[in-house]
Amino acid sequence: MDFIKRLEDHRSSEKKLAWQGTFQGYLEIIKKTPEVAQLSHARIYEMIRSAGLQEINGVKSYKFFSSEIFGLDKTLEKLVEEYFHPAARRLDVRKRILLLMGPVSGGKSTLVAMLKQGLEKFSRTDSGGVYAIKGCPMHEEPLHLIPKALREEFQNEYNVYVEGELCPSCRLMLEEEYGGQIEKVAVERIFLSEEKRLGIGTFTPSDPKSQDIADLTGSVDFSTITEFGSESDPRAYRFDGELNIANRGLMEFQEIHRTIQHILDRLLEAVPDHYPGFENPLPVIHSRNFNLFNKAPDKFRPLPTSHAVHPAA
Repeated sequence: MDFIKRLEDHRSSEKKLAWQGTFQGYLEIIKKTPEVAQLSHARIYEMIRSAGLQEINGVKSYKFFSSEIFGLDKTLEKLVEEYFHPAARRLDVRKRILLLMGPVSGGKSTLVAMLKQGLEKFSRTDSGGVYAIKGCPMHEEPLHLIPKALREEFQNEYNVYVEGELCPSCRLMLEEEYGGQIEKVAVERIFLSEEKRLGIGTFTPSDPKSQDIADLTGSVDFSTITEFGSESDPRAYRFDGELNIANRGLMEFQEIHRTIQHILDRLLEAVPDHYPGFENPLPVIHSRNFNLFNKAPDKFRPLPTSHAVHPAA
């Protein structure tokens, strides 16, 4: 096939995947494909499960991992069935950081890379589609627009669970641009991408003297304060921290043993709790070699929030 023709076909397929509409139109999509409103852990679990599995000698083997990881079927079964599956059912395990520990060249980094790349591809499928409030800096789930008083009724009618609150930016936009009429709010389909920093984040500690909590949670844009008049105005805030970027997908936290304490404290506080704009506790994954982890095994233990750490060998 002529390469120019391939380019045209690719451009055409991209246009077919794209969608823009209103919240009312989004509800019609949910009626047909309720899976698009699933939470982050559920989306990852469905991504793994939908690729297929087979049971060999009583151990589940997931085809999702089969192209890159070999000989770790029992470990992968434990990861999927003891972490992602219960997390997909909204059990408390989802409030913990997933620590992947093992020997050098044990497949930890490969596994994380596969989850990231898998999410990028899965978000381009019908059942894995992700929709967001247009203009939201955290690509927020549109169902957050539904008032709390109506969510139980919505769940009964659509059989879809809603979790999370509007971020300050969307709350302001709803009132100022739409006059509180949620059915008219613009919604668009998005595609998770690590390269575009959309739904997949990676946090890497740097020089402790220069690294700031803003790298994780965003910060006030002081250049806009004179325009908006207050630091509390959401338009004066930059939602560009890795947690903001990773919303709706997952975040990889690299070199966690090198992280300065106040950033680690903030992470362990953020993962179990619900913050405006986040749909649910975000999947945060960290991989570590046994020998490096053993050098600082007590790093989390003094913290009252250490229950957020969930090890998986």
